[in-house]
Amino acid sequence: MSTTSEGPMAPQKSWFSRNWAWFIPMGCLGLLLSCGCLGALIAGITFKSLRDNNVVTEALAQTKQSPEAREVLGEPIEADWKIQGSLSTTNGQGSAQLAIPVRGPKAEGTLHVEAYKRDADTWTFTTLELDVPDHPEINLLGDSPSAPPGTVPARPDLPDVEPLPDEEEMQEEPPAPDDKDVEL
Repeated sequence: MSTTSEGPMAPQKSWFSRNWAWFIPMGCLGLLLSCGCLGALIAGITFKSLRDNNVVTEALAQTKQSPEAREVLGEPIEADWKIQGSLSTTNGQGSAQLAIPVRGPKAEGTLHVEAYKRDADTWTFTTLELDVPDHPEINLLGDSPSAPPGTVPARPDLPDVEPLPDEEEMQEEPPAPDDKDVEL
């Protein structure tokens, strides 16, 4: 053991052994904050992409053009970011069933949207209704009838499909095979 003028040299503790009481809680807090920020970023991007989608933009444009909607909600009409529902697009075709919260200076309501598209950019609305509390529901499609909520929009480009058999038909035994000899 060597000595100095101050006395014997004592081994110095490592940085971690001196600072572990701060390092562990701050590391856990940093990890939680990083995960929270990443989750908020993913949610923000998802809501922004849903809000900026063509079907939402077209539905809001038709709502803003409607005299009945402007009378009930007031102007300007704005959409909330809390859009609910489903939106599916594949190879230029898609379907959407959305509930978009809208508000104006006079009232707040929900815009119910059901639509489909067959090509890249054209959405066809089957339901576009504004539901405002204490007011009758407003059909924003004008004279064209809207489908009842929850129904699948008619798709004229798809072939008719035979319905599935009932449960009773499925439980029946299949016909017995013919007793014919088959030569191979």
